[in-house]
Amino acid sequence: MQAITVKTYSDNLYNAADNSKFHNVLFFEANHISSVTIDIAAKQIMEMVVISAATQNILQLSYDELKQIQPLMTEMEKKYKERKVVISDKLCTLVPESLLNVVETEAYQQLNHPILPNSQVLYCKLHVQQTAVIFNVRNELVKLIRFNLPMSEVIHGSLLFIKAVEQQQFSDASNKLHLHIHPGYIEILCIDQQIRFYNTFSFESETEIVYFLLAAAEQLQISHSCDVVLYGNSPLLESLHTLIGKYVRNVQFAIKPKNFTFPGTFKEFSEHQFFTEASALLCE
Repeated sequence: MQAITVKTYSDNLYNAADNSKFHNVLFFEANHISSVTIDIAAKQIMEMVVISAATQNILQLSYDELKQIQPLMTEMEKKYKERKVVISDKLCTLVPESLLNVVETEAYQQLNHPILPNSQVLYCKLHVQQTAVIFNVRNELVKLIRFNLPMSEVIHGSLLFIKAVEQQQFSDASNKLHLHIHPGYIEILCIDQQIRFYNTFSFESETEIVYFLLAAAEQLQISHSCDVVLYGNSPLLESLHTLIGKYVRNVQFAIKPKNFTFPGTFKEFSEHQFFTEASALLCE
C-alpha cells in the first residue's frame, strides 16, 4: 500500500483525556480520512487529524487494507461521548424526506447511478431542507465501520455540504453556484430558501468542470448574473478560479462556517479547504 501521511491540527487547550466529553466525526473521502473532535457546548473544533494517501482511493480498499492503515485504527479506537461517520463520494441521490421509501432505496439509486458490486445502498437525513440522501457504499467500508463503530450514524457528505452552505446565509443566494471539487468529481449546488439545483459530475479536465458549471447556470437562467463559490482541497482550485472568472460575474473562495471556533493551526491551510470537516458541528 502507498505510504500514508498524517497531519494533526489541534487547539492549544485540547486535552485527549477529555475525549469522553467530546463528540467525534470521522470523514472518509477518496484521497483522505479526517477525524474531527468537537466540543458541542462551546461550538468549537478541538482537533482535526488528516490521514492522506495522494493516489490511493481509500473508498476502494478492502477491509484488510483499511485495517492496515494504523493511524485510522488508532483514531477508531479512541473513546468519545458520541461518534458519527461521513462518507463523501458522487454516488448519491437526493430525495424529499416525504418520498423516501426504505424498501425502494436501491431502485431510487439505480435511476441515477449504477449500483457498485459487493455494496450496500444506505440512506440518511440531516434535518436540512426536508431532504434525505440515498448513497452506495462498498461492503468493505461498511464492515469496517460496523465492526469498529457499531453505534455510529453514517451520513453522506452531500447533506453536510448543503447544510453548511445554507447556514452561511449568502446574500443574492439565487444567483450563486457553489462548486465543491473532490477527487474526480464535483458537486454543484444552488440553494435559496430551498434547493434549486444539486448534482454531482465526474470530470477529467478543468474544461469539463466549467462546462458543467455553465450548463447548470443556463438551466437556472442565471447565466448573466452568476456568482461562483469554490470549495475543496484540490490543487486545481487556483487555476479554476482564474478560468471560471472569464465566464461568470464573480468567483470567490469559500470561508469556514462563521459561528464556530477553530484551532489556530487551521490557519495552516486555506479557508476553502476541509470545508465539510470545518462544518462537523452541523452533524448534530
